[in-house]
Amino acid sequence: MTPSLSLRLFKLCSTALSIVPLMILCPFAVLGQVLPGIAPLEIIVSFLPQILLVSVIAAISLAVQNLRLALLALPIIFFTALPFLTLSKFERGSQAACAPGECLTVITANIYGIHAAMPKLNALAEREGADLIAINEAGSGLTAEDYEPIFPDYPSILHAAWENMPNHMGNPITVLSRVPFEYTERVLRTDTGRRAYLVADLAAPWRDTQIVALHARTPLTQRTLTARNAILNAEDDRLAAQDTFILLGDLNLTPWSPTFRGLPGQRAGDPRLSNTWPTFAPLLGLSIDHIMFDGELELVEFKVLDSVGSDHYPILARFRRPE
Repeated sequence: MTPSLSLRLFKLCSTALSIVPLMILCPFAVLGQVLPGIAPLEIIVSFLPQILLVSVIAAISLAVQNLRLALLALPIIFFTALPFLTLSKFERGSQAACAPGECLTVITANIYGIHAAMPKLNALAEREGADLIAINEAGSGLTAEDYEPIFPDYPSILHAAWENMPNHMGNPITVLSRVPFEYTERVLRTDTGRRAYLVADLAAPWRDTQIVALHARTPLTQRTLTARNAILNAEDDRLAAQDTFILLGDLNLTPWSPTFRGLPGQRAGDPRLSNTWPTFAPLLGLSIDHIMFDGELELVEFKVLDSVGSDHYPILARFRRPE
């Protein structure tokens, strides 16, 4: 094979590889915006930041081979990037100072059934002065009493698992709080893929604040996508009637999904600047853990916390009521 032929084949292969993300991934990502509710498209949309990064690299590579094709790729990349560029369903923290007892600090963490992660989570919560912790996937076999020695400063415990729910329920979910509960409810519906969620009304000084903690199904199939959306929509009417609410947990939903735009309230923190899963593959990172809140609360601070050994990073939001 002559050097000139080898160079032509190399250029042809480089051009073909550059066109793949631009002509396949980008159109499917756009299609996922206009045709919501289709599981394969939902998965593609979830990786929108990675698709954009690969597409920009591909366009630069294509410009070296064929500038005209590279220029044609620019509007494709632009339309694909619109959900990322125009995202507004979030609030940035005001960074206002909190007087003692003035702010409510909440943490949500999926600990992936790793019991050794719970003492680390407690240490993290103590360091941050957390008032409430929502735990997803704590592992089977735990009762509410098992949490007491691990989280001694959180006397209010709301726990849904096999011992107090039907034994065909999905992953356990728990809320621990320093603030007493005035009302609690454990809800398990068949249309949510056997995933329970927790509802708690806080007592003074945070009376009239409702907490909803949930862990949605992963939308890998059409059935699990439907179940995920069912649990995300389960409390819409109740939350709409609340003056103040916080919805938190592993929602298995990225901000680029059309379903995210239908969630109640605003997200704490800009999800474009942080990922929550997986801890072991940063380049594939997704923002699927969220803390949503309504307009009656001022977000003071949001941050992604250090790993406690799970495949998810815990996240924290600090709120106060406006003057």
